[in-house]
Parts: sequence; structure tokens; C-alpha cells
Amino acid sequence: MIIFLWYIDCMIRGLTQQELARRTGFTQPRISDYLTGKKAPGDTSLLKLAEAMDMDPAELSKQLMLRRTLRKGKAPETPEQPGN
Repeated sequence: MIIFLWYIDCMIRGLTQQELARRTGFTQPRISDYLTGKKAPGDTSLLKLAEAMDMDPAELSKQLMLRRTLRKGKAPETPEQPGN
């Protein structure tokens, strides 16, 4: 089972959606849309989110992309393994 790591990161850091909204200047519903995969943040928003969470923007981007893929009911792509 794939766990949405961004959500887990928020929990570990003690960040609620409201706190993340306060830190980024976004609304709580907007944070919720990102969290559930309804919407994807643009580059500027992604940088604000990553900074607010003290995360690498590239890692956050991968996690959000995975969440959107799962929301659409598609299996995430896995990189080919050597020898396959």
C-alpha cells in the first residue's frame, strides 16, 4: 500500500492544513486541494509549500505527482530495474 508521504511529513512536523495555509499564505481549501490531489500547485506555489514544510521541492513535487496519479486511479510508473 502506498502512503501519501506529504501528508505523513505534515503530521510528523505537526503541521495542520491551517498551519500550512498560514505559513504559505494560501487558503486552507487550497491546501486541501493539493493534499487530496484535486489540484496541482504551480512552480511558485510548490516552492512556497516546500519552504513551509522544510522539504526539497523536487521531492515534494514527486509526492504530489504520485498523489494525483493515484487519485486518477492509475498505477504509478515504476522505473525499470536493471536486467529487465
